[in-house]
Amino acid sequence: MAGTSGTTGARLLIDALARAGATRIFSLSGNQILPVYDAALDAGIAVTDTRHESAAAHMADAWARLRDEPGICLVTAAPGHTNALTGVATAFFAESPVLWLSGGSEAAHLGMGGFQELDQTTIAGPVTKAAWRAERADEIPALVARAWQTMQEGRPGPVHLTLPADVLRETIAEAPAPPPGDAFQPRRRPPAAGSVARAVAILAEATRPLLLASPAVTRGAAEQRLRELNALTGIPWFPLESPRGLQDPVLQGRGAAVRRADAVLLLAPQDFVIGFARPEVFAPGCRLIQLAPDAAELASNAPIELGLVGDAEPALAALLEAAREHHWRTAGWRDEIEEMRQRAHARLAPEERSEAVPIHPLRLAAELRAVLPKGASMAQDGGEFGQWARWELGRDDYEVVVNGKFGSIGSAIPFAIGAKLARPDAPSVCCLGDGTFGFHAMEFDTAVRHGIPFVAVVGNDAAWSAERHRQLTLYGADRIVASDLLPTRYDGLARALGGYGELVEQPDEIRPALERALASGRPACVNVMIQGLPSPAALP
Repeated sequence: MAGTSGTTGARLLIDALARAGATRIFSLSGNQILPVYDAALDAGIAVTDTRHESAAAHMADAWARLRDEPGICLVTAAPGHTNALTGVATAFFAESPVLWLSGGSEAAHLGMGGFQELDQTTIAGPVTKAAWRAERADEIPALVARAWQTMQEGRPGPVHLTLPADVLRETIAEAPAPPPGDAFQPRRRPPAAGSVARAVAILAEATRPLLLASPAVTRGAAEQRLRELNALTGIPWFPLESPRGLQDPVLQGRGAAVRRADAVLLLAPQDFVIGFARPEVFAPGCRLIQLAPDAAELASNAPIELGLVGDAEPALAALLEAAREHHWRTAGWRDEIEEMRQRAHARLAPEERSEAVPIHPLRLAAELRAVLPKGASMAQDGGEFGQWARWELGRDDYEVVVNGKFGSIGSAIPFAIGAKLARPDAPSVCCLGDGTFGFHAMEFDTAVRHGIPFVAVVGNDAAWSAERHRQLTLYGADRIVASDLLPTRYDGLARALGGYGELVEQPDEIRPALERALASGRPACVNVMIQGLPSPAALP
């Protein structure tokens, strides 16, 4: 396959990434991808190397969400590829554009049982928008441009490229012409003007309209348009970015407003987080409008009155422009929804000051809110403590990266590391339970090696609490299995790896410990012994 002189497949890959605007790769090394590292050195693209491939994918995901540009995850073949799968799947359901690059077994030996030969593109298919395999070095630049464009247009999401080891090493005498700049740019399609006008008319006729937004709509340029539309019309909007859907604690009880709405604009799929859009989710007679990037997605599970086909940002821009021609009657509705939030908040507010020992999780979250500046990066994991943090530490005050609709756990530590690199001037904090800490605890080593300060706030109740509470409810106290942990000193582990760590057992210790951790300038763990309570989403 090799030519006599010239450039390599790895060099063509890095040159294409640089042309796309990439500045950082999250990776775990392996034989097949070493040529990419060598090429990246000369191009000035930074490599953040991790301790697990899934952590690399989570970091790329956080980078993508907070910078509104694709993140890059580079792993080696076969086991490296499969290890990255959960992180990429999390990004897929979060509608996050992650370029998943995997080394591959040699193309010359395909079908012969070569070392680590695996059908990686088929494995990647269900959790990516597209998955391709490079067969020759000269194909790589066009594949990168196509991937970069595909990740960002329509409903954003990951794209995978398998890069066989011999293709990366292949030398060609003359490099192909680089893709033009517009080949990397997403194509944004607005919906038909008539559909936009009709949608706005339906919303303007309503007295209790709502907007429900999928994850990508609540980030970047689309979110800016969404907020402008809210400011103009007063129509409330809720994010659909959690597996708990309309019971997401970040809504503080406001999700129940969907049962009162007389018109809903669904900027999201009709999936489980919105109860598949079945009639019982909405009020009788509610007029349902749906926006989707593909007509095949419209009314996939339930009928709608009106469908709009187009991309979120230009669609919201068109809706905003059309909305200027109407009078909006939403003030009373906004007040009603705010009263719902205030009632829910008042019900739990006393726990923000609780002196209980072990510590109430809401007291811990409230103390963190008191010391954390607005605009900080906030990673929130799954599990019960993550939900208490989500109740208290809302997305209006922080740049939040949540585990997402896939419902995976353990992503918070790599999320916080990726967030700090994406937004170096902002503090980065993650809230996670003791069970989830174990998934990626060794990424403290990654953060120490690379000098990336962040604070992991661990709610330690010595249990897999979500599962424990469910077992207790369904089977009884004598049927609890595989849900107990030890009150482990996770702060000690952070110190052993070169970070900062403190144990907190009393409520008055929380704030000073958090302040010292934030001021340490190191990867830090504040390990707080809390009560094992069901999340606020589980409360009646």
